[in-house]
Amino acid sequence: MDDDDRDLGTPFAIPDLWGLSKLHAGGIEQDSLLFSQLKLDDIDELLPDIVEQTGGNEDGFFAIPDLSLGLAGDIPTPTESTGSQKVPIPAQEDIGGDEDIWLLPEDMPLKVANYQSWDGFENAKLQERQTPYITEAGPAVFDSALAAKEDFLHVNNTDHMVLEPKIYASSLLALGQGRSSVLFAWDEQKQTFSPTLPEMRISGYTGESLQGLLEIFMDCGNITRALQAFVDRSYAENTSSGRIALADAVSTLLATIQSRLSASTSMHNSLLQLQALFQPAHSILTCFRRIVTNVSATRSDESMLSTIFQEIQLLEHRTDSLREILLEILSRVSKPWLEFSGEWLGLQREAGLPLTKDGTGKSFVKVEKREWVDEQGLEVTEPDFVLDFDKVPAFLAPEDARAMFEVGRSLRFLRDHHSDHPLARAEIVAIANPPPLEWKFSWEDVVKVEEKALQYEKDLTSAIQRFSKSPITSLATSRPGLSPSEEVFKLDFFGRPAEDMQAHVLASIDSFNQPLGYKALSDQLSLELDTYLASADNPPQQDNSVFRPPISLTTLLSFNPIISAQARIVNGTCMRMFFNSHNLREHLNIQRSFHLLGNGVFSSRLSHALFDPELESAERQRGVARTGGIMGLRLGGRDTWPPASSELRLALMGVLTESYVANKALDSANSGTYLDQTSLPGDLSFAVRDMSEEEIEKCVNPDSVEALDFLRLSYKPPPPLDAVITPMILFKYDQLFKLLLRVVRMLYVVSALFRDATDRTSYWQGIDFVAQRFRIEALHFVSSISGYFFDTGIESTWRVFDRKLDQIEERINSDDDNITLGQNEGLDKLRDYHEKVLDRIMFALLLRKRQQPVMKLLEEIFTLILQFSKHSRERALGLKRKVGADDEVREMYLKYRKKVSIFITVCRGLSEKKGYGEKRSMDGKVAGQGGLFDGDELAEENTVAQLLARLEMSNYYSRTVGL
Repeated sequence: MDDDDRDLGTPFAIPDLWGLSKLHAGGIEQDSLLFSQLKLDDIDELLPDIVEQTGGNEDGFFAIPDLSLGLAGDIPTPTESTGSQKVPIPAQEDIGGDEDIWLLPEDMPLKVANYQSWDGFENAKLQERQTPYITEAGPAVFDSALAAKEDFLHVNNTDHMVLEPKIYASSLLALGQGRSSVLFAWDEQKQTFSPTLPEMRISGYTGESLQGLLEIFMDCGNITRALQAFVDRSYAENTSSGRIALADAVSTLLATIQSRLSASTSMHNSLLQLQALFQPAHSILTCFRRIVTNVSATRSDESMLSTIFQEIQLLEHRTDSLREILLEILSRVSKPWLEFSGEWLGLQREAGLPLTKDGTGKSFVKVEKREWVDEQGLEVTEPDFVLDFDKVPAFLAPEDARAMFEVGRSLRFLRDHHSDHPLARAEIVAIANPPPLEWKFSWEDVVKVEEKALQYEKDLTSAIQRFSKSPITSLATSRPGLSPSEEVFKLDFFGRPAEDMQAHVLASIDSFNQPLGYKALSDQLSLELDTYLASADNPPQQDNSVFRPPISLTTLLSFNPIISAQARIVNGTCMRMFFNSHNLREHLNIQRSFHLLGNGVFSSRLSHALFDPELESAERQRGVARTGGIMGLRLGGRDTWPPASSELRLALMGVLTESYVANKALDSANSGTYLDQTSLPGDLSFAVRDMSEEEIEKCVNPDSVEALDFLRLSYKPPPPLDAVITPMILFKYDQLFKLLLRVVRMLYVVSALFRDATDRTSYWQGIDFVAQRFRIEALHFVSSISGYFFDTGIESTWRVFDRKLDQIEERINSDDDNITLGQNEGLDKLRDYHEKVLDRIMFALLLRKRQQPVMKLLEEIFTLILQFSKHSRERALGLKRKVGADDEVREMYLKYRKKVSIFITVCRGLSEKKGYGEKRSMDGKVAGQGGLFDGDELAEENTVAQLLARLEMSNYYSRTVGL
C-alpha cells in the first residue's frame, strides 16, 4: 500500500484491500513486476497450437475446459477477464456480406479479449482489478509459461503435447469403462492400460496434475478388464453353479456401471466432475476385485461362499448402499448351494437325477466306501453318505451342518426302506408348502421365517397323520377340480355346431397373432447398484429399520428355524420305524448277550466247548471213529493248535442258536407269547478273525494268552440298522469279545488248578505251600478282575443304556398325535450314544489306547498264571517229576507277586490321578439341556478304585514274601 494511506497508529489496518500498489501503477500496457523477466514480446509465436485452434473461445478466470463431449457445444465461452497481461489475440469481427475483408485498413485496432470472472457474472457493472498472479491470468499465460524453453515454473512440461480437452475427456471416459481409445490402449501382455503418447497434457493442466487425476480412471479400466476376463473364463470353462452365479453378478455389475456412466456423462462438463462421477464406481469395482481375486484361489463353491461371507463381515460397518449390494451378491451366489441343501433336507424336489450312493456325492454330501469283515472273514466295502466338513461354508456352524446332513441321511433311509410313507413322498410334503432356505437380513423377515417354519411343521404333521390312516391315492385324482387354464384349453368339439368350431379356431389364430407379452423382471442387484452409483448426486434414502441383525447371526436366524422343524419331524418318524418296524431293541440286546457275554447259557456252553477236557475231541484222528457225543476243542489238552475250521464247526455247532432260543423261550414264557425263530438276527455266527503273521504266531501256542484270539463273532446289521450299529461300533464289540473270551478262559484255568491238586489220580505228592498259595492268589486275582469287568464295567453301563432305550420307546409310543422328537434326538444322536456306551465300557476294561501299558501288565500276569497251570497239569499227570520242580514253582510265584504288586501300584496311582476318567459334562454342554441324549451319565468315570477294593484291602501285595 502507499505511504500516504498508511495509518501509523494502527499498523495492521488495511483501508483499501483491493487497491493497487505503486509497483503496479500504469496503464494496461505496463508489464507487471512479477513477470518483468518474462519475454512475452512475441507471445503469439510461443502460444501452443491449442490457442490457435480455439480462436476466440478463450478461457476465463476460473473457467474449465469444455468437456461437453460434443453434447453441449453450443454453450458460449466467456471472452473477458482482468488479467494483468493483455494478450492480443486476433478476433474475427462481424463484416457485412458485400465488404471485402482484404480492403480493410492495415492499422485496424484489434479487439481486446474480455475475460470474465465469477464476480462479473453476478454484477455486470463490476470493475475488475488487474492481478499479478499467473494462475489467475488464464490458461493462455499458464500454457505459455509451461511451453517456454526456459521452464520458468520448473515442472519439466516443455516437451508435453497439448491435446484437445474433448478428446482427452472422451479418452478418460473410455478408459474408466475399460475400453481402448486414441490416447489409452490395452496391453494384452502386461494386462493393463498404457498411454499411447509418452507425454501429454491439456490446456491449463500440468502433466503431474493430470497423472494424479488419471489414476482413478486407470484403476477402473484395469479392474473392469480383469472382472470381464473372470466372467468370460467362468462362462467358457465347465465350472460350478456357484461360480457361474458369481460371474452373472459381476456381469450385472459391469453392465450397470456402463449404462449409468454413459447416461450421466452428458451432464458433466469438467474433469473434476467426471472424476466425481467415477468415485462410487471405483469404490465398488475395487471391492469386487478383492472378492474375485480371493475367490480365484478357491477350488469349490463352498470355499468361495466362505470367502465372500468373510469379505462382507469386514465391510459390515458400512452404512452406504455397498452393504446392500454385497448382501445381494451373497444371496445370489449362495442360491445354488441353498437349493441343494433344500433338496437334501426334503424341502423341495430334487432337480435332475437324484443323489444316490452310486455317484461321488455333491457339495457337503460325499460318498465313501466303508469297510468291515463279513462272516467269512472277508473285507467287504459298501458306499455310504459321509459328511464332508471341507465343503461346508464358513457361515454354517459345524453342528448345524451335521444336523442338516443327518436329517437328509435319515430321510434317505426312510425313502429306501419305507417308500410308501407320506414323508417319503415329495408331493405330500409339497402340500404343507415348505419354506425355502433363503437369506434374511432384517428382523421382520427373520420373524416371518420362524412363523413359516412352525406353520410348516404343523401342516406337515397333519398331512402325515391324515395320509398314514388312509391309503395314499394319486394326488391328481384327489383334486376337486381343474384349474381355469386347463378348462379353457379343454378340447370338446364333438356335438358342437360348425359356427362355434370356426369361431374357436379364429380366436386361436388371433391369439397367436398377438405379440408375446414380456415383463421385464426387476433385478434387485441392478437397482442396488444404480442407487449406489447415483449416491454422489442424490443421497440414499434412510432405511426404516434402525437395527439389523449382525451378519454373524444371519445364518442362524435365516436357516435354523426351517432346519429344526424338518429335523423334528424326520427324527420322530425314523425313530419309530427303527424301534417298531425294524426291532432295533432286539438287535442291541443281541450284542449284549453274545458279544458282551451277557447270556449265561451262551457263556457256559462256550466255556465247555472250548476248555472242557471231558468232551469228545473234535480233532480228526486216523483209525478212531467218533462216537457222536458232544465234542469240544479241549484247549490245553491237545497237541495241535489252532483247530481246523471243520473242528470249529463241530465243536461250536448249535451253541449260538440254542443259547438264543433258550433266552427267547424264557422271555416268551414271561410274556406269554409263542416263539417262532428260524434264524439269528443279523446272521450271527462264529468266524475266524483276520490276523497278521505276528498274531498268528502267538495263536499257535495253546498256552499263550492269545491262543483264542482267532475266534470272533460275525454279525451284519440288516439295513437300515447299520445307521445305528456301524462298522466302528462292531469293531469295538469285537475288541471287547476278544478280551472277555480271555477272561473266561482264565476263570476256567484257575478253577482247574484245584482239581489238579485234589484229584485222586493226581501225581502231586505232599502239600506244596508255594503252589497252594499260588492257586489261591491266582483264583482271587482272576475272580476280582472278572467281577470288575462284568459287573462294574459292563453291567452298570448297559443298565444306563437300557434305561435310555426305555425312555425312547416311551416317548415315541406314548402319543400318536405328536410324531416329532427334538432336533437333537435323531438317529445320529442315538448312534453317538451307543458308541459312548462302548467307550465307557472299554475305559473300564482298560482297553483304551492310553491304557495299553496297564493292559500289557495284566496280560503278563495272565501269562504267568497259564505257565503255572501248564506246570500243575503236567505234575498232576505225572509228566514232570524231576528234581527242582518246586523251585520252578517258587520262581514263577515270585514273578507273579512282583507283577501283581506293580499292577496294584499302577491302579492305585490311576485312582488318585487327578482328571483320570473324571466325570464331566459331555462336549461342554450343561446337564439336562441335550434332550434324550444328554450323555452326561456316560462320561468316563474313574472306577479303578472299585477294582482295588476287590483285589486287596489290607496292603497284602506290598508286604515282603517269606518262602
